[in-house]
Amino acid sequence: MKIRLPSSAYNWVSLIGAVIALVSLFMIVFLFAISFFFDRGGSYLGLVIYILLPGFLVIGLILIPIGMLLNFNKSKGKEKKLPYIDLNQVAHRNAFLIFITGTIIFLFISAMGSYEAFHYTESTEFCGTLCHSVMKPEYVAYQNSAHARVRCVECHVGEGADWYVKSKMSGLYQVYAVLANVYPKPIPTPISN
Repeated sequence: MKIRLPSSAYNWVSLIGAVIALVSLFMIVFLFAISFFFDRGGSYLGLVIYILLPGFLVIGLILIPIGMLLNFNKSKGKEKKLPYIDLNQVAHRNAFLIFITGTIIFLFISAMGSYEAFHYTESTEFCGTLCHSVMKPEYVAYQNSAHARVRCVECHVGEGADWYVKSKMSGLYQVYAVLANVYPKPIPTPISN
């Protein structure tokens, strides 16, 4: 049985969006399998799996309906009408079922990915090697100190989502300072005495 979709789905913008979304999803699954089964990739693999690739997946998924809307309005001539859904038509029913199934799968994967991204950004490896690369001397000292048993976020962030959001918002200036190379050298200690 050939799956038929509405005629508005057959356009270059939707096709490019579908390709971006499918390639991103395949790469997420593939890289997750590599990190899970082979324990490879280091701290950058988590950044790619849980933060970068989901962004491309969302962009691809957004391009699909944008292309459909553009194509729908173009094919109907000068009169702009809103698209409609008629589940009695096979093409509309197939598109609706694909959309519902895809949405459920996407929400499930997003929930897992968001959970993993949260825990990944709270890991000591993320803090010391990826996010705070300017803190390399401090991270090396941390690994060889009595504090090595305590995760960075337990002292520097606080517990729960509220402190997580506050720390990320207050860290925006530090991101700017590192990117613009305007941070103080050496980095002063947060406690003066």
